[in-house]
Amino acid sequence: MAPAMTTQTRPTPANPDASTMRALLVATLLSGTFLLTGCAPITSVQPGTPAKDVVSKYGKPKVVCPQSDGSTRLVWTSQPAGEAAWATKMTIDKRVSGFQQVLNNAHFDVLNSGTWTAEMVRCEFGPPAEVESYPSGRNRGTVWSYHYMSPSGLFKLFNVNFGEDGQTVRSFDTDVDPERDPSMFGFSN
Repeated sequence: MAPAMTTQTRPTPANPDASTMRALLVATLLSGTFLLTGCAPITSVQPGTPAKDVVSKYGKPKVVCPQSDGSTRLVWTSQPAGEAAWATKMTIDKRVSGFQQVLNNAHFDVLNSGTWTAEMVRCEFGPPAEVESYPSGRNRGTVWSYHYMSPSGLFKLFNVNFGEDGQTVRSFDTDVDPERDPSMFGFSN
């Protein structure tokens, strides 16, 4: 009589096991850390540095918004893949003020003052990672979502909700980022 054959289920690229997913997540996070530490962060740029020096080191900003006082707001962002956006003011003499990370809970509250338009939000936070439109139903409008990292280390989304016109901010909120939630990879928070 022939010995009984046993079959083993092996992880495949289409169906990885938990240890494969953990290893992949760790490798991804470490590679991002090495890339970020490979050069000085943009927040180390000193106020008064010529804007051309910043551009030569970090590339062109994603957003350039002229201001009424003659200055220009510049925003560098890692969206849609990353969780950060840095903004500075370029003075009339083409020098930058200090850089500020704008994708954080404290800075989101700026939307509580006055009426905000889509262009004002873009100039404040940079372009969103995702845009979704809801053409019908009670909550008609558009939602811009930004990926960010909370102080506790959770991957989150900052959602800016525009009214039916798609141009005026109706509300904003934050939520766990379902695409980056570690529990999806077998980890618990």
